[in-house]
Amino acid sequence: MAGIDFRAVRDMISMSEVLELIGYASFASIGDALRGPCPVHRSKSSTSRSFAVNLKRNVYHCFSCGSAGNHLDLYVACTQKRVYDAALDLCEKLHREAPWIRRKG
Repeated sequence: MAGIDFRAVRDMISMSEVLELIGYASFASIGDALRGPCPVHRSKSSTSRSFAVNLKRNVYHCFSCGSAGNHLDLYVACTQKRVYDAALDLCEKLHREAPWIRRKG
């Protein structure tokens, strides 16, 4: 199996794009920060503010379930795919060429 440059995937895809793909609708926004229900543990209340996202830094954190990380981590958590498969899926859905790692030799 060929390797994927996960850093390159994170660099070419934004948190906003991931949020759109998972169908996320925030409850509140202030600048680059969003708050709302958690798409990972699927908050029961539509007015929940347990999930925080920083669009500029491409990071998220849920104060209820503890899920946190970057936008690739969020896509993995929401789709329950392996990181390799999630990265390929993101590239395909967003019409980006997968950044393969070139093997020496």
